[in-house]
Amino acid sequence: METLNRIEALIGGDVARLMRRHHTDLTEVRLRAGRAPQLVWTGGEALSGEAIEVDRLREIVAALMDYSIYARESELNQGYFTMNDGSRVGVCGRFARDADQWRLTEIGACCVRVARPVPGCADSLMGHISGPSGPQSTLILSRPGMGKTTLLRDIARQLSESGRRVGLADERHELAACRMGAPTLDVGPRTDVMDGCPRPLAISTMVRAMAPEVIAADEIGGPGDAEALADAARCGVAVMATAHAENIRAALNRPLLAEALQGGAFQIIVLLGNRPGEIREIRSTDGGGIAWKSA
Repeated sequence: METLNRIEALIGGDVARLMRRHHTDLTEVRLRAGRAPQLVWTGGEALSGEAIEVDRLREIVAALMDYSIYARESELNQGYFTMNDGSRVGVCGRFARDADQWRLTEIGACCVRVARPVPGCADSLMGHISGPSGPQSTLILSRPGMGKTTLLRDIARQLSESGRRVGLADERHELAACRMGAPTLDVGPRTDVMDGCPRPLAISTMVRAMAPEVIAADEIGGPGDAEALADAARCGVAVMATAHAENIRAALNRPLLAEALQGGAFQIIVLLGNRPGEIREIRSTDGGGIAWKSA
C-alpha cells in the first residue's frame, strides 16, 4: 500500500517495524500531538513509539499532502483529505472563523484509514442484490470504520464484470482512487467514475451523459442526495449506496437520509455488525417506503 509505505518512511523506528508486521491487516494509523502513535489492525491495536511533537505531526501531515496544503484547503476545512490510493486521512485540531467559513488553522491529530480492496467481500450479498429484472437498489448501513466503502467497491466491480454499466459518484476519491481520471483500484471493466464531484451533481450528470444501469455513491446523507437518488431511480437506474447509521431507526433520525429511505429509493437494506465486513442483517422493502421485512 502506497500510503502505508509513505508513513513507515516518515515515522521510522519501532512504529514502522510494527506497521510492517501488520502490513496486510493494518486498518488505521492514528497520530496525536504529544502522544504515542496508535496502530489499529484486524483484531487488535497498540500504542507504539515515542510521543509525536506538534511540529513533527504537522511535518508528517504536510508530507502526506505533498506540501500542497493550499490545494487541499477545501478538504481540510471538512476535516479530511484523501491520498492517491484512496486512503482517507481525517484531521482535527483548532478551527477559526474566517468571514462566513470555518477554517482549520492548527492540526492536532490525524487518522489514516487505509483503503484496502478485498475482492470477493460482497459475494454473500450479490444473490440478494440481484432481482428478476436486474440489480435491486441497495443501501449499506453501519457505524464508521466497518467496511462500507470496501463492500460498495466490490459490489460495483462484480456488477460491472457481470455486464452492467456502472457509474461511480466518487466525491471523496475513495472508491476508485483515480489518477488523471483513471481508476487505480479495480472497480470493474464497465465502470465510469465521476471523481471529486459533489454527489448530487455527479449522479444527475452521469444519468444524463453516461446512461448507467447502476449508480454507486458512498456516504450519502448530504443536501441534495435524496433528490438525486430518487430521480436516478425514476429513470430506471439501480442505486448502490452507503451511509453512517448503526440501524434503521438511527438512519431515520437523520433527516436527509430519512428522506431517501422514506422515498422508497432502496429495495434492500444491509446492516453491518461490529467487526469490519461483518453482515449482521439483510432486509428487503415491503412495497417501498419504510415498511421492512427480513430478507
